[in-house]
Amino acid sequence: MVAGQLNQDVTKGRRSRRRAAGNGLALALVLSIALAAPASGALPDGRGWEMVSPVDKNGGQADPTGTLGGGGVLEAASQGGAVTYSSATAFGPDAVGSPPASQYVVTRGGGGWQSENVTVPTVSGGYRLDDQGVPYQLFSPDLVRALLFNGDHCRGDMTGCPVANPPLAGTDAPVGYQDYYLLEAGSFEALVGAADVAGHSIDPAEFNLRLVGASPDLRSTVLSTCSQLTSEAVDGCDAAEPNIYRWRQADSAPTLVNTSPGAVLAAPAGAVSADGGRVYYNDTGSGELRLYDAGVQRQVDEDAGEEGIFQAASQDGSIAYFTTGAGHLWRYSATTDSASDLTPAGGVVGVLGVSASGSDVYFQDGGGLKLWSEGTVTTAASGGSAADQSTYPAATGAARVSADGSKLLFVSKSSLTGYDNTDKITGLPDLEVFLYDAAAPKLICISCNPFGKRPIGPSTIPGAASNGTAPGTVAYKPRVLSGNGRRVFLNSTDALAVSDSNSKPATGAGVPDVYQWEAQGEGGCAVAAGCTGILSNGSLPDGAIFADAAADGADAFFLTEASLVPADPGSIDLYDARIGGGFPEPNPPIPCEGDACQVLPPVPAEPTLATQEAGLGNPPVVYRKYCRRGYVKRKGICLKKRSHRRGHRHGRSNIGAGR
Repeated sequence: MVAGQLNQDVTKGRRSRRRAAGNGLALALVLSIALAAPASGALPDGRGWEMVSPVDKNGGQADPTGTLGGGGVLEAASQGGAVTYSSATAFGPDAVGSPPASQYVVTRGGGGWQSENVTVPTVSGGYRLDDQGVPYQLFSPDLVRALLFNGDHCRGDMTGCPVANPPLAGTDAPVGYQDYYLLEAGSFEALVGAADVAGHSIDPAEFNLRLVGASPDLRSTVLSTCSQLTSEAVDGCDAAEPNIYRWRQADSAPTLVNTSPGAVLAAPAGAVSADGGRVYYNDTGSGELRLYDAGVQRQVDEDAGEEGIFQAASQDGSIAYFTTGAGHLWRYSATTDSASDLTPAGGVVGVLGVSASGSDVYFQDGGGLKLWSEGTVTTAASGGSAADQSTYPAATGAARVSADGSKLLFVSKSSLTGYDNTDKITGLPDLEVFLYDAAAPKLICISCNPFGKRPIGPSTIPGAASNGTAPGTVAYKPRVLSGNGRRVFLNSTDALAVSDSNSKPATGAGVPDVYQWEAQGEGGCAVAAGCTGILSNGSLPDGAIFADAAADGADAFFLTEASLVPADPGSIDLYDARIGGGFPEPNPPIPCEGDACQVLPPVPAEPTLATQEAGLGNPPVVYRKYCRRGYVKRKGICLKKRSHRRGHRHGRSNIGAGR
């Protein structure tokens, strides 16, 4: 809804800017916006605004995720200083082709942010954005690698045709087949090569391929197709019984994961281990939850005696959590190939997340939000609805768990800390953002109004973003919780800071802005309960939405239509509220008045070789040969006879005296 509001405001903003330009007030508008923005010192931790997307966007914008036909990719580099985003418009000196969406990678330099259009011109058509998303599917955390889709079979309403986009140069991709490419160091590698389809009698017009999962570094991916890519796979193609294949950069060909036809990856995120060696999937025929472990097949839910629903796994895939129909939460160990029931009484309704090692898991049951850690269960928040339904499942929900498992970030409509979260406008409870610290232990309401007022809108954290709406599409979760768990980013329509004064004139409801919370001792915070500060401009009506952040939170990216620096002429742009950030802005010209607004004459042309040649010079002095009557020539000059005589009579010369 926020992204839609930003897009609606773009049209309104463009009309107002055109009217301003027409009457000579465009410059004054930019100046008033710049003056409305608080100084960088007003932002927490000495942050400063930096405009990341370029000024000249060819009339386009940085598009929020999910607005390009349900697709789009926006990811920040974990190390900071870089980000990638999608746009429906091609712009910049390296803009090429006319794809359904262009992709930009922006890096920070000493004088600003430099954009690179990484769009591939030969991959320009045949995409269903509402289904498959934009061509670029996913980037690695450091933005070093990316996965690119080569397009659909047909364009428009046509059917039964191969992919029109030709294979990328330097790859062994088969002509006309759906495929994915791995981009690394400027070179592409096809995930399905010509040798993989040779000898299997696969018609390229009928070959359907889906990217359904990947390891974080993208060196391992999971592909789904009903076609036969290996000799042990079942020949023939039934869309209801797809095969899944693991592709690894170190291997020479895809490897079949399932042993019988009909398999789906267990989750769009977290089901593939970091090294790609372990893959959790469901057998569609038997309903079993299974594990592919370095070529060995195991049934994960065998001890449960019923079908298991995958929830989450450790980074190395050695520990997995799944639930059964009666609300039991099970813990599976790949080392012992056994599972144990953590909740014999059942009642589990959702799993919010696990630690990196798998030793900790957070779940919601009828009694409250709980933590299981090495055999001990702790209640983080009481109540059957302590965690909102949007916080789970772990793969796509809004909840975040720190790597060590000590921190849980989630949202709730329940009054968990005593704050009255009844919306002042609607009279209904608003979502609030909470952080549970298991080390203390304590529960903190990050978004509860610090002035004790009832909220004028909810506070939220984004869940997973998928590129396209197809079932099983890989998902990416923006970093709203820093790596150490001591810094949080959120969206809030409530006014959590004195400088947040924007609201809707008709209803008085709040406008979304981006906030940061940090624990005592983190950044510049010296308050025991933590510090909340606004990162966007709460005095402008356009609002903002959080996009992503670096792992340490030093870079915090957000989208806004507001112009936060004088160079920004408008439209939705990507900004960075960076610690120690901000670039020097040139002094704005003084607005003209009256005759001072006259157009200046053009600058004279620069001298050329022709204009610098020596000319004829001034004409020579022509001396008269004779003087007129009454004059006498002396030293070539005609003088009056009388003046000449008087001058000599007084003993002085009268040359020049009469001038």
